[in-house]
Amino acid sequence: MPDTIAAVPLMPGLGPATGASSPLVRRPGQVLSQVDLLAQAVRLAAALPPAPYVINLCEDRGLFILALCAALVRGVQTLLPPNRLVQSIEEIVAAYPGALCLSDSPVAGLAPPAWLVAAPVDPAAARPPPLAQAPVIAAAWEAILVFTSGSTGKPQPHPKRWGDVMACAAVAARRFGIGPATTVVATVPPQHMYGLELSVAVPLAVGAAVDAGRPFFPEDLRLALARVPAPRVLVTTPIHLATCVDSMGDWPEIALVISATAPLSGELAGLVEERLGTRVCEIYGCTEAGSIASRRTLDGPHWQWYDSASAAAQGERCAVTADFLPAPVPLSDILKLHDDGTFQLLGRGSDMVKIAGKRASLADLNLRLNAIPGVTDGVFVIPAGEGPEVRRLAVVAVAPGLDRAALLAALRERIEPCFLPRTLVLVDRLPRNETGKCPRERLLELVQARGGGAR
Repeated sequence: MPDTIAAVPLMPGLGPATGASSPLVRRPGQVLSQVDLLAQAVRLAAALPPAPYVINLCEDRGLFILALCAALVRGVQTLLPPNRLVQSIEEIVAAYPGALCLSDSPVAGLAPPAWLVAAPVDPAAARPPPLAQAPVIAAAWEAILVFTSGSTGKPQPHPKRWGDVMACAAVAARRFGIGPATTVVATVPPQHMYGLELSVAVPLAVGAAVDAGRPFFPEDLRLALARVPAPRVLVTTPIHLATCVDSMGDWPEIALVISATAPLSGELAGLVEERLGTRVCEIYGCTEAGSIASRRTLDGPHWQWYDSASAAAQGERCAVTADFLPAPVPLSDILKLHDDGTFQLLGRGSDMVKIAGKRASLADLNLRLNAIPGVTDGVFVIPAGEGPEVRRLAVVAVAPGLDRAALLAALRERIEPCFLPRTLVLVDRLPRNETGKCPRERLLELVQARGGGAR
């Protein structure tokens, strides 16, 4: 973000190019325009009790946007927790006293004060403020704190300046061809950095619309896509795409599928493009920097940086710079930079393992595991107690019809012997969270409790 930009509108996408009546939020039986949501945000901001921070727990995407905009109008920081667990929320409140929780449903056992945000019966009941008075937000203000669980398990804050959030969203929208006519349907929560950027910031920045729901099952997702007009963009994860290609029925026209949060195999991307009649792209990024690069999965392993983004080597790692970043951001991943400005992702820094002098990434091992016929889901795990030099790995897998011996035999054909799991746990379902990731602590519990299958 250029330092000369002092302020950025609350809704940069609201203007002559889109029109005040352009849809911003779509939900069954209701379409909320940009200017109507702005009016609601001003009213909500005036109604909220005094608080130095708000914790936005809204699951309805429209109400999340409403609560976010109300906090921006009010001039208080929005805190986005890594989950809706009471312990996580209370740990954040302990570090940010006086925080007010905004939610669209009660959270059982929550001690901090809360305010329920509800969708009005008549969105246009109040007269909207004149566009000339639409709020502007200081570009350098750290309006949002996105929390991750961190290596200690305690929520760790990552501040986001409003000008940077909107600038990155505009760059992402250009990369993926998202404009005022587009409707975004997303399966990922808006509190997650990926969901925040693609399903909240992008619509606000360019005037696109977004479906208010967060569909989970394939049929729910198909219905959500069918009820919004084309062009449609689906923002999702590999685990959701895997269930979609296995479902029956006709899918509405999807202009683009965007995937993130986990590596996407070329095989699955090909199935999605064939069965859903669309194009599949992946986003590369991290909570510290946000989204910074993309690729069409079937075009190969090379990633294209976003406009203005680039990286410089710092030993084995890199640091990325961009107009929408306040300073260079060190990346924990290992990249191979190419002279043409593209790069390859060699492995997530935390996923790289070294056994018997050989290196591999857990992401690559996971792709090989999930490519085995009969494996529907599975992950490699570094067991608890391992030091820098890992001696053994474990696997937790869903593989109906395969026993441990058959699965190990298939792995021997695909990976080097030193990376074969010493413990292999077969389960009915992996403990994936709402973004499709498997929390390490949950996997370790399975390995420790059911790890009797040593090879």
